[in-house]
Amino acid sequence: MQKADWMAKLQNQTKQFVERSSRAAKYAVERASTFVRTNKKQTLTIAAGLLLTAAIGASANYYYKSNIITVYHVAVNGQEIGVVSDPQVIHSWTQAKLEEEKAKHGLNLTMSDYITFTEETEYKAKFDNEAALKALSEVADIKVEAVKLVVDGKVVGYAENKEAAEKALNIVKEKFSGIPQDQGKKLTVSAASIGQPKAAPAVEVAIKEEVKLENDSVTAAQVLPVDKLEELLSKGTFKEVIHTVVEGDCVGCIAKKYGITSKDIYANNPGITENTVLQLGQQINVTALRPLVTVQVKEEVTQKESIPYTTQFQNNDKLPKGETKVVQEGKEGSKTVRYLVIKENGQVVERKVLDQQVDSQPLVKIVERGTKVIPSRGTGRLAWPARGSISSGFGMRWGRLHKGIDIAGSGAVRAADNGRVISAGWDGNYGKSVLIDHGNGMQTRYGHLRSISVKVGDVVAQGKTIGVMGSTGQSTGVHLHFEVLQNGRAQNPIRFLK
Repeated sequence: MQKADWMAKLQNQTKQFVERSSRAAKYAVERASTFVRTNKKQTLTIAAGLLLTAAIGASANYYYKSNIITVYHVAVNGQEIGVVSDPQVIHSWTQAKLEEEKAKHGLNLTMSDYITFTEETEYKAKFDNEAALKALSEVADIKVEAVKLVVDGKVVGYAENKEAAEKALNIVKEKFSGIPQDQGKKLTVSAASIGQPKAAPAVEVAIKEEVKLENDSVTAAQVLPVDKLEELLSKGTFKEVIHTVVEGDCVGCIAKKYGITSKDIYANNPGITENTVLQLGQQINVTALRPLVTVQVKEEVTQKESIPYTTQFQNNDKLPKGETKVVQEGKEGSKTVRYLVIKENGQVVERKVLDQQVDSQPLVKIVERGTKVIPSRGTGRLAWPARGSISSGFGMRWGRLHKGIDIAGSGAVRAADNGRVISAGWDGNYGKSVLIDHGNGMQTRYGHLRSISVKVGDVVAQGKTIGVMGSTGQSTGVHLHFEVLQNGRAQNPIRFLK
């Protein structure tokens, strides 16, 4: 039999007993009165018996009523956790618990669970205050009243209150902008002339994303102090990730493993550069810092800038070809430009001209270029003197400087540029050789010729045949030894050949 059924049966039996006892007492009194009228001798004894019966009935009624008890069923979020004698038992416990947590965290706490009471009155009702409180302590959810920061619809953290949240945001703004937030001014872009009196630059510092501050209830552990909240917003995390270098690691490999870039690793580890050799066991900070907010700074900047001059060329038929003459020196101009500069987290992302004013115009540079061709004067650009391939280049060879290049082949040798022959004949180790002065500080030498077709004093044009390739002098085979002398010093001919 269920407890509830048993209690109901007991209650019913008790009521029936009391009712029968009451009827019996009433009947006994009526019989006693009749009996007294008919038999006065036995009155005293019978009356005593009837009185005893009435007393028994009254006692039973009192016992039943004194055991009718009111109790309260306690439910947390609709789920019953126990029965108590008085709701105040629960209220006192929750109040004491909230005060205890408040003393620990210094925050305004609240019991987030929904506690209800159901009253019940019954014969000898059962309750257990201690058991109910124990069950409550296991399921009770104590929350703190806080403000959550929502960035573009995503909750990123919790602050103690609105003031703490705004303070953290202002610290982040100041960190990335370098502008104290009590000094920041709203940007106002006007069409005012640059020439007007100079005013303080207008600056706007704001969070680019949509930021909302909303009230919420969370556990005390989720609420961050201002410095931690600022660190989370500006870095994206306050948990560092450390990698220990193992065999085969490289900066790029490590970056790829953690989903970051090599630049992130260099930024996190000042001692590591592109040339650093990683050591086994070396500790590397691989935390990827990704700010949760973007601090956007819009600022008006006015600055002086130079205007570059242009160069204008004019032909001069009286000036030898290859020479130039500056007729008018160029001069830079200047202008004042007002920009709208937009920075995001300290990096310039846009620079827009609002207006500008020219302070001085640039002066064009005028240069005359010679067009007059003088056969004895070179152009400075040399033509290849012979057909063939380079068998030996310019530079150190056999312990000494090889002053020119060797062109292996056969056939005619031609003047590399316009000039005058100043030497033609045998020249020691060069064998049969020709030396041409080009009249511009440059001379060219042609060595080991088989034959020479010019003489000293001849004026030759670029491309004119001056001899035939051979192997005279100190030579190991048919080739042309070709030298370029500039102001008396040997130069690599390759620099001048076109």
